[in-house]
Amino acid sequence: MDLASHKTTLLTAILCVALTISVSAGELPAIYKVAFDVGAQFYDYQNYQRIPYFHGGIDLCVPAGTDVYTPVSGRVSVSDYKILASSNPHRFSYTRTPFRRGMTSNTRYLEVAVVDENGNSWMFRHIDPSSVPTEIFAAADSGKSVTAGSKIGAVARWHQPVFPEKRNYDHIHLEIIGPDGSYLNPAALVATVKDYYPPIIHNVYAVKHGRDEGVALDGNNRTLSSKIDIVIGANDRMNRSAYQHALYTAAWSLERLNDDGSVTSQVPEQEVFRFDRLPFTGERIQLSTVIYKDSISAGSGRIRANGADGPRFFLINLTSGTTASGYSPTNHLDTTRLANGRYRLTIKVTDSAGNPRQKSVEFQIRN
Repeated sequence: MDLASHKTTLLTAILCVALTISVSAGELPAIYKVAFDVGAQFYDYQNYQRIPYFHGGIDLCVPAGTDVYTPVSGRVSVSDYKILASSNPHRFSYTRTPFRRGMTSNTRYLEVAVVDENGNSWMFRHIDPSSVPTEIFAAADSGKSVTAGSKIGAVARWHQPVFPEKRNYDHIHLEIIGPDGSYLNPAALVATVKDYYPPIIHNVYAVKHGRDEGVALDGNNRTLSSKIDIVIGANDRMNRSAYQHALYTAAWSLERLNDDGSVTSQVPEQEVFRFDRLPFTGERIQLSTVIYKDSISAGSGRIRANGADGPRFFLINLTSGTTASGYSPTNHLDTTRLANGRYRLTIKVTDSAGNPRQKSVEFQIRN
């Protein structure tokens, strides 16, 4: 082997190792054969044009023109789609029309969907219409299946960046819906990006239930009474990029700190959510204003969630419910059911890679 061949072989090996260690999570192969970033996560709160909803899929970011491959076999369809969204009435849904070779897309973007052997519908959105291979159109017309690893098209060019990244937000939105209509977390099924950064809990707030007035609990010197929502301001990021995300899991517990130094559990640790799937079927607006809050008033200012332009920041209502019992806008923590005294609230969160973060705050209850 000559020196040039040796260098080429060594470089290829290094690149293969780098690509191997850059992906993680699901067992199925990634939808690209190049390195990529994760933009918006499956469980992110979004509020573009002040319309709150769950993202419901995962955005996998690469340059426009990058080839896209299906990681599963199954029946394929090609559709032009439009989003029907409004704040009043609150709605977010899709309409689809079959798209065939030679047609012009009304939205510039296309959805190629593959229904796998388990009945899961894998929807790849923002495919460049001109890039869909002839054999994919033929399979869609005939009702035949495509095999895992087939090229289904290429990434369309996006029209703007999503800050704090400055490059255009070229991406595929991968959404997976089960046969029962459940939204499934793609990161649990398909390879994404390794992540070593834990989430950040910026602040903890006690917010009057049914209102948006709150106080920060980080000073450990607050006195609380009445019905409250426990809200955290939090976000997360992954390796390689500055895109910011919401949380994969969250849990909390409450202890009473007795005068003799002992501790009594008042609310055992309860898991608020674990987003392997969204806790509903149908439109993605559901529970978006229950589990998340759009804004709260604290001190002399207003704190706003940002699920649209700029660095993402999320206000998460920990007292909205649990994975075991479900969610309701009427759920809250009623401090009048607790004895007066000092308490410690402990919050535990993780991202989809399992990186943990914990935060504790103390406060007085005086009813």
